Amino acid sequence: MKYVLDASTMKEADQYTILTLNIPSLKLMENAGEAIFSYIENSIFDSKKYSYLILTGSGNNGGDGFVVARKLLEDNYNVNVFEVYKAKSNDCLYNKKLFKKETISDANLLDTLIDENTIIIDAIFGYGLNKNLDEYCSSLLNKINLMVKKLVIAVDIASGINSTTGLKMNEALVSDVTLTLGETKLGLFINDGKDYNKNVVRLDIGISLIKDKLDTYIKILDKEDYKDLFVKRKENSNKGSYGKVSLIGGSKLTPGALKLSLLAYSSLRLGVGYSEICFPSSLKNFYDLETPEIIYHKLKSKINGSIRYNKKDLSKLLKSKVVTIGMGIGVSKDVYKIIKYFLLSYKNTLIIDADGLNSLAKYGIDILKEKRECSVILTPHVKEFERLSGYKVNEIKLNRVKFSEEFASKYNVILVLKDNVTLITSPTKEKYLNINGNSSLAKGGSGDLLSGIISGCAALESNEKLVKKVALGSYLLGRADEIALAKGNYNEYSLLGSDIVKYLNDAINEIIN
Repeated sequence: MKYVLDASTMKEADQYTILTLNIPSLKLMENAGEAIFSYIENSIFDSKKYSYLILTGSGNNGGDGFVVARKLLEDNYNVNVFEVYKAKSNDCLYNKKLFKKETISDANLLDTLIDENTIIIDAIFGYGLNKNLDEYCSSLLNKINLMVKKLVIAVDIASGINSTTGLKMNEALVSDVTLTLGETKLGLFINDGKDYNKNVVRLDIGISLIKDKLDTYIKILDKEDYKDLFVKRKENSNKGSYGKVSLIGGSKLTPGALKLSLLAYSSLRLGVGYSEICFPSSLKNFYDLETPEIIYHKLKSKINGSIRYNKKDLSKLLKSKVVTIGMGIGVSKDVYKIIKYFLLSYKNTLIIDADGLNSLAKYGIDILKEKRECSVILTPHVKEFERLSGYKVNEIKLNRVKFSEEFASKYNVILVLKDNVTLITSPTKEKYLNINGNSSLAKGGSGDLLSGIISGCAALESNEKLVKKVALGSYLLGRADEIALAKGNYNEYSLLGSDIVKYLNDAINEIIN
């Protein structure tokens, strides 16, 4: 498990370590430089055959860079320091004095300092950057991005990327490896962060988190963290022991969405006793015998082929362990009435996705505030969340953690906010970030797959919290996507959701074996 901090919580941890635990900031800086130097020696093959150019700023990130430069110089590496900004902080000035070589600050010399055998170490800003870069620095970083070099290693986070929002502040340096210090930064993964920090490695330098705040930090879970969700199945059991999952969706315009969800949870083999898809009777010929293991439940439909609210139809689903609604179902008052029926009558887990969310946004989200017995999971992408919350997409991208926490608490729901990464937030502000997957998921159908996978995960027998089961669903989709690219004859352009389904079992096996 990894903790994910933004600029303010990282600063709190820094100050807590320095002021409360009495570890001097110079000691932390020395630890950082030593850890980066050790990474270079141990992770870069034949590291001494390269030249090293360290870019430093005026603050403590620049100080980290000077410590690395000193250690490289003392070990007879070919190293130069280019001061993008002159050292100003006390710790930076102190370590600059210990570096026994003249620094460089003339940008015209970069062409002579950088070639295909140069490794650049970016120690300009670190996690504290909170304003747009000036024209000089923007131009400099753009120039370096275009130059041929061996490798760029960023200290903490690529310079120019905001560590809280992940947004590019005018310009940013593209990092091949980012050595993030202490704890992982949120901005490494969201918005522009992933494009500029291609490979993130966490280095422990002795910064301690505040124990009383551990539950409030965002967490990234690894496969080992999910193992306890898969409890051993009893031999003395039958299909009735493991419950039923029901998916409601489909319309004449978008029938395929429900099919993708069906493929997802039926292929997962997560242990559900019964799997059922519920669709307008007008689509009977489209779904019948799609998968022989699945129950097919036809619901009343209107003249136009869309679903019709019918209490008798819906009452048969009240015993399902999980009910998921919205995939390809269309936006309508009937969909809204169906959701309201389950909110008032259902006692297990209700997942609302896609057009279910859009129907809530159009006809009234405040029904989520009404007293209910069921647990509710909402799975919007940022545009759907804009419709639900009233915030604009650009506002959401700047404040996704804050808005997610407020929304989940206000409406007492688990919120699955989908973007290039997925943030899962519970009403108690427990938060998980899934960073698995890649741009091949940026296609129609990925969200429908996720709904199906989360449906299966929510039905797992484990007594672990529901929010963790939801996080597992997001992890499995991303990991299956990665395995498909690694094992299959696919690329990020051609890989489709129906291809990813084939590798869900591999993703589960990595956890349980």
